[in-house]
Amino acid sequence: MNNKEHTNRDEQLIQNALGAFLRARNGLSNVDSESQHLDEDVLSAFVEGSLSESEAKPVVSHMADCGYCLHVSAELIKLDLAFADEARPAALPEAEPSKVSEVLGGILSRIFGTNDGAVFAHEEKSEDENVDAEKEDE
Repeated sequence: MNNKEHTNRDEQLIQNALGAFLRARNGLSNVDSESQHLDEDVLSAFVEGSLSESEAKPVVSHMADCGYCLHVSAELIKLDLAFADEARPAALPEAEPSKVSEVLGGILSRIFGTNDGAVFAHEEKSEDENVDAEKEDE
């Protein structure tokens, strides 16, 4: 039992020393290892600007005292800006083609690329021609 308490104390000392080293390396030496940090969801909501003024005040006062949370929020802002800078392709609305030739032409142009000099030889019959053809068959 005595040995177990000694091990737990040693582990706690090692964790505190490691935490102090990491904070010093990252320039966050003013972080208290015993302090409570802000939740990730709260930090994300703060960075996105979705907190009300009354909700944001305690977050701002905490970040004034906690370098770790300030650092995390700065990294979230950098990440948000990096994704905002990426060019997003504009989604083109898919219009329904009115003719079979347009459908086939669209499919072939996607497969083989567009060739403005090519001619697609397909002609759709109008309704009048269809009726005339049926009358001739009778």
